[in-house]
Amino acid sequence: MNRVAAFSAQERHELFSMTAAHMGIGSVAIIEKDFWVCWTLKQLFEHNKLSKLLIFKGGTSLSKVFGLITRFSEDVDLVLDWRQVTRDHNPMDDRSKRQQSKINETLNDNAITYIAETMMPWLKKALGSHCELDIKADEKDQGHVVRVRYPKIENPIGILPYIQLEIGPLASWLPHSKHKVTPYAAEHFPQLFNEPHSMVQAIDAERTFWEKATILHQEANRPEDSPTPTRYSRHYYDLFMMAADASLKASALRKLELLNDVVLFKKKFYPRNWANYDDAVTGSLKLVPPVHVLTAMQKDYDAMQEMIFGDYRPTFDEIITSLGKLETEINHP
Repeated sequence: MNRVAAFSAQERHELFSMTAAHMGIGSVAIIEKDFWVCWTLKQLFEHNKLSKLLIFKGGTSLSKVFGLITRFSEDVDLVLDWRQVTRDHNPMDDRSKRQQSKINETLNDNAITYIAETMMPWLKKALGSHCELDIKADEKDQGHVVRVRYPKIENPIGILPYIQLEIGPLASWLPHSKHKVTPYAAEHFPQLFNEPHSMVQAIDAERTFWEKATILHQEANRPEDSPTPTRYSRHYYDLFMMAADASLKASALRKLELLNDVVLFKKKFYPRNWANYDDAVTGSLKLVPPVHVLTAMQKDYDAMQEMIFGDYRPTFDEIITSLGKLETEINHP
């Protein structure tokens, strides 16, 4: 990958254009950004310090590590080892809601400082040969997002011209394992790469299955006066695609302890009374949302169609029908 990163802009454009044509993708910008996402992961997990602190998770891992979805995901979710931001507390210890809230706030505040003061020099050394970095510190992201501005050739509509590294300590480190990541350009033109693959540590897909399921349970309980976040329909698509993999679904359904662990995490670190996480168990888990959420998600899904590629783009009706069957399967094994 380093060889291609050092190509001229024209050479990279030709490679990414040919890859897009091979894949039947209209946007060369998707292929370009995919390359820089993979290159970024390579640098992070080959860095002698960063590789020991971070675990790859989330939607991008579903496409790039496990090949379970054909949705382009722009962000890189990274779990930061919480031991780097506190020496005094185990976040999983039993404590009152008020005490837990204070611990959560302390961990997040410490993480912001750690990212800015300790990690940024390492990140700039790892990625600065080709990219510019800054911290996105607006009210929403609060200093947990590092923007990696790669040398883009394309000026896409609807695709951010930078990679977002979303780094936080309030997520599970386990279970994880080592996996291979390959950019689309290397899959189609491996002869141009001296290092077509890189190895990353990623959260196992079974845990992500239950992470997605509990997000859908949350949305199924969302009050009518609470607006749904944009691009949240991706979670419905992701779980639909994961459940379509018979082997993964069977493995996830055998590992209900992961569901219990995910629920415990959300109650501790992302509490929402209206989410009704106590019912996110076999027998009462909800995947299909009520009408007011369903309508919003349908519109949201229609708006994100350009981010889904490949030969199969399920309709939202197909997704909801399948998730209804999965809900029954989970609740009545």
